Amino acid sequence: MENVTYLHLDRVYESIYASGEDPINFVEMGKINPWMTLAVLTQLILKTFDGAQKSSGYQQLLNYPENFKFDLVIYDFIATPFLLGFMHKYGNPPLIGLTGYNAISMTSVILGSPYHPSLVAHHCRMESYNSFLRRVENYLLHWVDHTIRKYLVLPKIQTGLEKDFPGLPPVAQLEESARLALVNYHPVFEPSEPMLPNVIGIAGLQIQEPKRLPKDLKEIADQRSFVFFSLGTNTQPEMLGEQRIKHIVGAFRELSQFTIFWKVKGNLPLEVPPNLVIRPWFPQSDLLAHPNAKLFISHCGLLSTHEATWRAVPILGVPIILDQFMNAANSVKAGMALEYDIRNVTKDTFKSTILELITNSTYKKNALLRSKMFRDHPEKPLDRAIWWIEYVLRNPNENIFRSEALSLNIFQKHDGDIVVFLSCVVFLCLYITFKILRVIVRRIKVSSQRKKTKYE
Repeated sequence: MENVTYLHLDRVYESIYASGEDPINFVEMGKINPWMTLAVLTQLILKTFDGAQKSSGYQQLLNYPENFKFDLVIYDFIATPFLLGFMHKYGNPPLIGLTGYNAISMTSVILGSPYHPSLVAHHCRMESYNSFLRRVENYLLHWVDHTIRKYLVLPKIQTGLEKDFPGLPPVAQLEESARLALVNYHPVFEPSEPMLPNVIGIAGLQIQEPKRLPKDLKEIADQRSFVFFSLGTNTQPEMLGEQRIKHIVGAFRELSQFTIFWKVKGNLPLEVPPNLVIRPWFPQSDLLAHPNAKLFISHCGLLSTHEATWRAVPILGVPIILDQFMNAANSVKAGMALEYDIRNVTKDTFKSTILELITNSTYKKNALLRSKMFRDHPEKPLDRAIWWIEYVLRNPNENIFRSEALSLNIFQKHDGDIVVFLSCVVFLCLYITFKILRVIVRRIKVSSQRKKTKYE
């Protein structure tokens, strides 16, 4: 594109998968408890920051002239503000937060949104949290995550950025200048929760009218019904291990009436059956739009879930980490999916689950209904996002949406000080009442004893 310049953060993955350390296996990582997942994510964030600073794109932008002008900054606020030093260096242009996650609660740090751990599952959770003890754990996860971000991650980023940007204000202060947040939210996929007017849901932003498939792929897809299998970008098939892959391929071999497209970087460690097509990349959304697409075997990343829903393709959910478990559970609840534990895969159960989803028309009917609800909007998600971006550009010096909650500390924002004050008042009233009653009881006892002594 003529008007786009890409500056690559080319050392990030190198930093995350640093040699000399145990490689990250997301399949195994997904089995650990939420607290360990939170600890691993914290390290990933810091490694990402380290890799970003070493990247050629970072250094290239650092060498831009001091008088270079940016009209707007759009940044991924979930990944922490480790690039906002550039915003400060180039005159603090208007800022917009963007994320591929549904992250209404997480806009609290940049917009002052209300934080509701009682309503919203933490992204490290892998199961429901309806019981009281699960709700307690969910509450603690939210606040421990907030504390780690504020008192561990942000100070480390601040120290690292100050080497490149002398006189840098607190990065927490910089990110609070955001005018609005574009989040991957739609009520079809997530429980409803309170949101500020400058939190804009743009779920489905990446979905466009389907394009014609490449000729060779189209020829295969046109022949008969097919299944598409992808574990996303970060989870590579080798992370499954040879035994699991053997069961998966065995199931595919016996489903010879279908073509199976499997996104695989590299080669599988065994013979591939004729009906299995492996490639490092597929045009996923366009492939799912093909009329012969019968099933999507997916890790249930949010973008993949949106694309399958938009195209009304039933899902066999094989979640690996983080929000993928909740995305899978919500798709199952909608009646368009089944969830399968890929860590305990066997050829027969995998095959039978695939056949259930393809042959039982209920899943397709529910997928069509969910697709209808997802598509029913006054404008396309991309048009909505563009309108709000242009709104900020039209009004660069105005921020009518800024919440007063940003001027409060977290204790005040959630009325903790008021709760403590009222609790003290109630305790004091009870204490005074107790003291008064105690005095009255004593006097009654003394009076009774006097009367008793008098009559004796």
